[in-house]
Amino acid sequence: MAPMAVVFWLSLLGVVYTYLAYPLCAAIWARWRGVPVKRGPFSARVSIVVAAHNEAARIGSRVAELRDQLRRADVAGEVIVVSDGSTDGTAVAARETANAGEVVVLELSERLGKAAALTRGWQQAQGEIVAFADCRQRWADNALARMLENFADPAVGAVSGELVLEASPGVLAGVGFYWRFEKWLRRQESSIHSQVGVTGAIAAARRELLRPMPTGLILDDVYWPLQVVLQGRRVVHDERAMAYDRLPDRPRDEFRRKVRTLAGNFQLAAALPRASLPWRNPVWLAWVSHKLARLLVPWLLIGLFAASWWLPGTVYQAAFWTQLVGYSLSGAGLWPALARRSKLLGAAASFLVLHAAAWLGFWVWLTGRCERSWTKVHYSVSPAAT
Repeated sequence: MAPMAVVFWLSLLGVVYTYLAYPLCAAIWARWRGVPVKRGPFSARVSIVVAAHNEAARIGSRVAELRDQLRRADVAGEVIVVSDGSTDGTAVAARETANAGEVVVLELSERLGKAAALTRGWQQAQGEIVAFADCRQRWADNALARMLENFADPAVGAVSGELVLEASPGVLAGVGFYWRFEKWLRRQESSIHSQVGVTGAIAAARRELLRPMPTGLILDDVYWPLQVVLQGRRVVHDERAMAYDRLPDRPRDEFRRKVRTLAGNFQLAAALPRASLPWRNPVWLAWVSHKLARLLVPWLLIGLFAASWWLPGTVYQAAFWTQLVGYSLSGAGLWPALARRSKLLGAAASFLVLHAAAWLGFWVWLTGRCERSWTKVHYSVSPAAT
């Protein structure tokens, strides 16, 4: 077989495995060999940690909501706000909500990043269970209570809630579709053993299983769950514990976020090499198939397109023209007016944007610019979502 033919078939198999074969096998495995979580009443002291940078305008209402979560769950606890180098009075606004020790405010003089801020927070926590929340999202009234029920199962070391995104038009509608697929796959992996990563906006873990995270780490919501799994505990998904959010207003802001996230996957693989060792990682197959394989897909798509263009023969030429039409539709879907009219074009454009971000994310990581790859986008959750 000619070298370019090998490139074609290996690239095709790699893409099919990542987006079709692996999810299908995970679903079958989860259905027939899944291990249910033994949920039940669970009571323990809970610490909710929030890392905040320049969030003075909304930290007060967020802390009040999280205090209500503790009361609704009928557990003792505290809300720990870590002001990560804020310059707008975030720490002052958070302290104004303090009441009888329910709110603890840690003020970092310089910005260290979310991972380091969360580490400082849980190291100060008094709770047996540490929950993690962000400033922008809102939780359903029973979200914390639902997450805590999972810890009645001693095999469970951490739990992720369900992030519900408000519907968006155009290209962002395709991003929403991808997120629904991602949550579905996480549920399958959770049923088998553990999901790879959690939703950082709504998650919780046993404090004893948490480990310090490196300063500058991007994917805190994958790093610490992997640490939990490496200690032999499960990380499970609970779709009953819901948080609400929406995508940015502009597709380019979502693209920048994806570049940062995907660059973070390269960073994480280098920071936690044990996760890539099958004899150390109980969810090695999910880690490789779900996270690492997706980082290869942009390169596989390039190889597939180049090989099908180069090779003669009906099969290869049909593949070339199919890809050309697909990429043309994806390009058309980037035009907002067309994307709003056709969900197919929006989904195609989202696919193109996602893999362009993965390709660019590699270069961002390789050149050491992970921490400078994204600037926070300010937007709010709509009233309908709350």
